[in-house]
Amino acid sequence: MSTVAGFRFDEKTAQQLSMIYQTDDIKEMQRQYRAWFDPRPGEAILDVGCGTGVNTLAISKLVGPAGKVVGIDNSDAMLAVARAKAAADNVMYSLMPVEAMDFPDASFDGVVCTQVLGYVADPAAAIRALLRVAKPAGRVFIAETDWDTLAYSIPDKELQRKVTMSFTDHHGDGWVGRRLYALCGQAGAREIELHPYVIHNAEYSIRKYGGPLSYVIRDYLLRTGKCTEEEVRRWLQLLSDAFDDHTYFFSLSRFVCILRK
Repeated sequence: MSTVAGFRFDEKTAQQLSMIYQTDDIKEMQRQYRAWFDPRPGEAILDVGCGTGVNTLAISKLVGPAGKVVGIDNSDAMLAVARAKAAADNVMYSLMPVEAMDFPDASFDGVVCTQVLGYVADPAAAIRALLRVAKPAGRVFIAETDWDTLAYSIPDKELQRKVTMSFTDHHGDGWVGRRLYALCGQAGAREIELHPYVIHNAEYSIRKYGGPLSYVIRDYLLRTGKCTEEEVRRWLQLLSDAFDDHTYFFSLSRFVCILRK
């Protein structure tokens, strides 16, 4: 199990995140990510912070049997879920943090890194490591969230503001999304292609991202004591009530940079 700033990647969190990856919103976002990244048959791809392996397997289908995908993560719990899902001969998983990557220079046609940089002490150094293992004509795809943009529409503005501000730095730097473009420049990327992406919906359910994310937020707030049990209970009730009276809305902004060496 790994723990970052009070956020635990244990078995429960792995299962919660696996549920999140199955939501309509994340499936659609990942389709757009893959369209921007454009994996091609025969390519060798590195998936950094592969988590439960959902995107790794999707990419493996696009590179085909002549290609390969290597997924790395620093969480045993995440990789256990990934390996249970693995059903492709061209996929390999390894327990390895981005800071300790030992792949040779120019090993991969493409590198994917999503929701990782907020967890590392030196994001620019991590980006340099990603660029190092990409081939000269390869590309590096990085996606990060700006957690200050976490928005649920409920009647109690102050409570929602407290929840958002209490959760924003759960993984280290909650502003890493808005800082991503500058970090890529500091890392020495020759070209930086920027794409903003907003996840949004008006349905509070397990089918949509905001539903299972609220349970992750609940557990974090209770574990860290950043909100009281009564505040968390009231927050979840207000989310449910807002959906019932058709005033519920959820949104969150992510930023994608595609780099060339």
